[in-house]
Amino acid sequence: MGLEIKGVTVPALLIKIDNSKTFEENLKELEEKLSSAFFKGSVSILDLSDTDLSEEQIEQIESILKKYNTRVLGYKTEKKKKAVKKIPEITEKKSLKIINKTVRSGQRIEYDGDILIIGDVNPDAYIVASGNVIVMGTLRGVVHAGANGDETATVMALKLIPQQLRIGNFFTRSPDNPETPEYPEKAYIEENHIVIERIK
Repeated sequence: MGLEIKGVTVPALLIKIDNSKTFEENLKELEEKLSSAFFKGSVSILDLSDTDLSEEQIEQIESILKKYNTRVLGYKTEKKKKAVKKIPEITEKKSLKIINKTVRSGQRIEYDGDILIIGDVNPDAYIVASGNVIVMGTLRGVVHAGANGDETATVMALKLIPQQLRIGNFFTRSPDNPETPEYPEKAYIEENHIVIERIK
């Protein structure tokens, strides 16, 4: 079958290990595929479902991605893995809804599952998902992840400056004159409050 690199949507890549091969063979194949200029400057999601990788092995994969200028946006897994503690998991909810356009002011998108937006979310636009929200652009509107009370949900964006951000029953607002971040960020619940940090 071979190690898989699928476009969840451009520029997001879904990377899944081939369990029929050794870890070293997967690393070699990953490096060969990422050497293509097509993948450079992209962001990726590591699919860790059906794998049992150690923290050291995950760091080796991340090192190769970094070598080819590919950022790790998050992890997709069906079960808790002690090795993965750097950022919250992207767990399998229901299906993924893909919005391949900018969400304009006054528009409202609701979905029972994860939402991936390829474009910006303008001020006064509303995004509501029972799962995670990923924005491959600037998020300036109102976003509510984990709308059914799921406090494990995550919000990620290339530029995260929402008017209001909610995860489960927790919410926060941006300051009146927020600075535009120069790097992708993620938001998640930790110790009963929303944490926003840089995606490295």
